[in-house]
Amino acid sequence: MGGIAYFSSKETSFLLLDASELAASANDYSDQNLRVRGFVKAGTLVREGKKARFVLELNERQIPVLFTGETLLPDAFKEGARARVDGRWDKGVLVASHVEAKCASKYEAGYAEGQ
Repeated sequence: MGGIAYFSSKETSFLLLDASELAASANDYSDQNLRVRGFVKAGTLVREGKKARFVLELNERQIPVLFTGETLLPDAFKEGARARVDGRWDKGVLVASHVEAKCASKYEAGYAEGQ
């Protein structure tokens, strides 16, 4: 079970959620700055120039994401990758300004070893 936490940078504060938490209570987070964790669902990544659309999922719950292209997508960002997405929840879509990714296989190996 996940928890809710707030993170703050010089410019913005983010509410930290898992993709499954956001999907379960989406109406509670309208127009808020969110940092959402999950995995990029296979078959959903569509690149549109600097922008991208994909689905972030966790525990069989999914949220659609529109990456605005304000920053570059990381090299490790691909379908199946573990991702952390910063953005605003707007009318059923996470409009993302920043994405971080980690290879899912490396994450799962580290998790299994207790790291």
